[in-house]
Amino acid sequence: MSTRARHLIVIGSIAVLALATIFVTEQIIARQLDSAEDDVPRTSYFVIQPNESVDSIAQRLHDEGLIRSPAYFRFRVRLTNSGEKIIAGRYRLDTGMTTSEIIQLVTSKDAALAQEVSVQFIEGWRTEQFAEKLLQAGLITSVDDFMKATEDPKWNDKFPFLHTRPSGVALEGYLFPDTYNFRMDATPDDIIETLLQTFDERVPTDMRAQADALGLTLHQVITIASIVERETAAPEERPVVASVYYNRLTRGMPLQADPTVQYALGSSGNWWPQLTGSDLDTNGSYNTYLGPGLPPGPICNPSLASIQAALQPAQTDYLYFVATGDGTHVFARTAEEHQENVEKYQTGP
Repeated sequence: MSTRARHLIVIGSIAVLALATIFVTEQIIARQLDSAEDDVPRTSYFVIQPNESVDSIAQRLHDEGLIRSPAYFRFRVRLTNSGEKIIAGRYRLDTGMTTSEIIQLVTSKDAALAQEVSVQFIEGWRTEQFAEKLLQAGLITSVDDFMKATEDPKWNDKFPFLHTRPSGVALEGYLFPDTYNFRMDATPDDIIETLLQTFDERVPTDMRAQADALGLTLHQVITIASIVERETAAPEERPVVASVYYNRLTRGMPLQADPTVQYALGSSGNWWPQLTGSDLDTNGSYNTYLGPGLPPGPICNPSLASIQAALQPAQTDYLYFVATGDGTHVFARTAEEHQENVEKYQTGP
């Protein structure tokens, strides 16, 4: 073999090695740029606006810590001609996703439609607490906007069971507490409609008709159920607690229900405040210490068990009850018996 041939072989080998090195280096860099931003995933709710540019999306993804490189995102999108396939909407992303996984998600119609978030609404929560949970889940952008949506009069037209509500009373009491899976692009109206439909299914017409036998409207029954819900978590007590309130209503006595006062005084960060003696003198239609009758409406969204208790109260002659300290209550027929119970269970040694 001539010297020239050997030189050509050496040069060729060096060139191949250089190309291989470049290829491997590019692959390493690409993997680094494509890799997840964070080893410990952090969830983020990312909204892509209609007709938003790839440059804008890439930069915002980077600003929110979801991708390592806006340039790499733009390169991958344009390399695969995915720019026109990006679907506007709200996405649940996290910092444990690679850039490729994010691109696949935001360009896949099936994946976008499948984006859901699970939300649990606890029995006895007021509507503001529902809204705060939705905000935390990334499904709404404002508690106030959701609350305004619950005040829309159109809900009366869609759901006849709401017709017994007095004018001006919102949907408190009718947003059925349960665990729901909502699409990430759900609007406040979509969410409210789902909650009302669930109430319609779980509290069907034949059950609602039992209110007539009590001489009450459904709204009045739900109001009582909401107070029962806040008073006790013990299933066996709910019909008994309901009976106390019915007995007091029949006798024209004030309900004297602490939760109604808490409802009136509650605010963000402390929706159910601990009451003091002076709180019971606060003026307002929800202070059931000041006069007989029910408050204007429900004070929370009650469970099915509390609604059933309000529709089918126990038959008792109890007029009073007091907490025993273990999550249950003791009941009394007379003021004297009640005072003895208060001294026994709520007065220190």
